Amino acid sequence: ILIIGILRGEQFGEMFLIAIAIAVSAMPEGLPAAVTVTLALGMESILKRGGLVRNLLAVETLGATTVILTDKTGTLTEAKMKLNSLYTLQSIRTGGKGMTEDDKNLLIMAVLASDAFVEEGSDAPRKLTVHGRPIEKAVVVSGLENGVSQNDINDENKRIEFLKFESRRRFGASLNMYKNNKKRLYLSGEPEFLLDHSTYVLKNGKVTKLNAKDYTDFQQIQNRGSADGMRFIAVSYKDVSWKNMDSGFNEQKERNEKILANNAIFVGLMTFEDPIRKDVKEAVLKAQKAGARIMMVTGDNPKTAKNVAIKVGIAKENDIALLGSDLALQDDKTLLKTLREIKIFARALPEQKLRISRILRDSGEVVAMTGDGINDAPALRAANIGIAIGSGTEIAREASDIILLNNSFSIIVSAIEEGRKIIDNIKKILAYMLSTSFAEVLIIGGALIFGASLPLLPAQILWSNIIGGGPMSFAFAFEKGDKNIMNRKPNLLTSKDILTPVIKKFILTIGIITGIFLTILYFIFLKIGMPIDEARTMMFVAISMDAIFFTFSLKSFDTALWKINIFSNIFLIIAFIINILILIATLSFTPLRALLSLTTLSLEQFLFLCGIGVFNLITIETIKYFLFFKNKQIS
Repeated sequence: ILIIGILRGEQFGEMFLIAIAIAVSAMPEGLPAAVTVTLALGMESILKRGGLVRNLLAVETLGATTVILTDKTGTLTEAKMKLNSLYTLQSIRTGGKGMTEDDKNLLIMAVLASDAFVEEGSDAPRKLTVHGRPIEKAVVVSGLENGVSQNDINDENKRIEFLKFESRRRFGASLNMYKNNKKRLYLSGEPEFLLDHSTYVLKNGKVTKLNAKDYTDFQQIQNRGSADGMRFIAVSYKDVSWKNMDSGFNEQKERNEKILANNAIFVGLMTFEDPIRKDVKEAVLKAQKAGARIMMVTGDNPKTAKNVAIKVGIAKENDIALLGSDLALQDDKTLLKTLREIKIFARALPEQKLRISRILRDSGEVVAMTGDGINDAPALRAANIGIAIGSGTEIAREASDIILLNNSFSIIVSAIEEGRKIIDNIKKILAYMLSTSFAEVLIIGGALIFGASLPLLPAQILWSNIIGGGPMSFAFAFEKGDKNIMNRKPNLLTSKDILTPVIKKFILTIGIITGIFLTILYFIFLKIGMPIDEARTMMFVAISMDAIFFTFSLKSFDTALWKINIFSNIFLIIAFIINILILIATLSFTPLRALLSLTTLSLEQFLFLCGIGVFNLITIETIKYFLFFKNKQIS
């Protein structure tokens, strides 16, 4: 513009001010503030749905999620486990009628090996509250329901040391003092692990050698129950002479925690039911329609994991569950191929979760991952979006971007939807600012090229930019989103990706059409002999009106204006009214009118320019139809 003006013989000072004014108006300086408001509103919306956002930028990344790595317990299920059955050799042999002596011993030892604890309320009536991991809580509650009080048995079996359950270890252990100051180690954990490390079995209150039939009986029970979605834990014990667990390690001449389970006496199995959350199946389907691939990565039994995955719609009957230990046999390239095909990973350790997350992210996927344990923190940090379970550890929450306050998977899907809405609204803000600025450049450039006087003065350009780009751009932050927003494939939110080819085409097309239309209008004003100050005033109002009415066309990129509710965003309506009032005040307030070198307009002229704004809006909607809707192009 500056060069064209100088070549035409315009004064350098005036053209320099014009160039500066256009540069300022073309720069979307309000974008950072508008984006921040949009993100903050997104955080508030997610919080209302049960998700606490710790990282503001994670809100926008959510909309681009392509893979969700989810745990099972508490996220897909309610984590309200209830004892279903007790299996000891005695109960198996007697058909499971009533609680046998061995069943009672199984329950007592499970409570002794548990890390959960009972807290008694201070207010009457004194309410008992159980704290701990869901499975540990279920054990203690089961004991209370069957007459096994944790406080009573702990008095008789004083705990010396405790080894908390960890998935890498596969069991937890409690070293207790019992009758005549003897020491006994109680273990609970994965059935297959404790069975493999046991040498003996408790049968009818007596210790006997664990034979092949006993082993097979327990194994078959676990296989049948796991296939039905039951959660299993096993319990074993052994008497020891150690002073503490460290001395137990030292006796074995190596510090390997797993040796604690060697030569134990297997007591039995406990099965628990964990109801699937009612809203999960619908949420899974919604996420899949949105183009997100859902994978279950759990520490649970593969059969149990598959049963739940099928019930919620993550997997089908012919899908297989891969063990976490199988991942070590594959290099990264092979594992990536496996990750494209397998949807269920069972008995997965934290380091295996980390590797899965890292490989998927390195391959270009946008990964959202859930976790609750201390050891899940690295995997949560490695994912694009780390999602901590609200009931999880403090370390997991600190490592996360989002915390699920009620642990539900459906919150993740709602957050993805909110993220997509945010991306769309940022696109609308950017498209609005750039297309109006581009039109102004074309109008001024066109006038200079064809030898006409400047259609706008520097002050007028800046003020029209304030009218058009102020309240209206911020109002887009409150848009509710398109109805089909979760039926689109995910798009990344980067400076490169947010300006998609369709959005670029939209900005260029709208800018060119508007620029040509208003330039022609300006030459018509000059042709009919309108004074230059009046013509500039008409152009100032026309450009402002165009920017004000144009906002309604941006309510949706993929739906025609007449098919949507233009009043759905009350803030956009308020901004529209405010901008019209500002425009009227600008023309009515004499000092401001003089400052901007504007003239007064008649009511007929003002209404004519309003009609120009409406006509331009209709033209833009027609262009949108032929360029985008007819060809099914989506932003």
